[in-house]
Amino acid sequence: MKVVIIGNGKVGGNLASTLAEEGHSITVVDIKAENLKRIQNTQDVMTIEGNGATIDVQREAGVGKAGLLIATTPYDELNMLCCLLAKRLGCKKTISRVRNPAYYSQIDLVKEELGLSMVINPELTTAEEFARVLIFPTAAKVEVFERAG
Repeated sequence: MKVVIIGNGKVGGNLASTLAEEGHSITVVDIKAENLKRIQNTQDVMTIEGNGATIDVQREAGVGKAGLLIATTPYDELNMLCCLLAKRLGCKKTISRVRNPAYYSQIDLVKEELGLSMVINPELTTAEEFARVLIFPTAAKVEVFERAG
């Protein structure tokens, strides 16, 4: 699958590496050239230096033919804008990193209005995993079948 990742920090870089190793066609967009050099030297991915929230850069990245766009910059608003543009350009699915609790509390409305396929909050997911380990310290693995409320 063709995947475009906007933002090559820790989250974006790890996603790009994992997805590239699984055989996906990856394009990474970042505004800073030094962020792109890291992944160019270690992975078989295409890179584009530029603002992922602009139509020209998204077109250059082939977003309209991509199966998935993942926006992982540190800025929630930028991530959501990237996903909105990608949907308008014809990208099938979009995932936005949203860290701000104010946005995350109204995420169902935001997802529906912006056409987001999924929203991720790595910090919240990490906190939930730590809590799970503290609650079940002797369990090697606990499967969650249904969340309360």
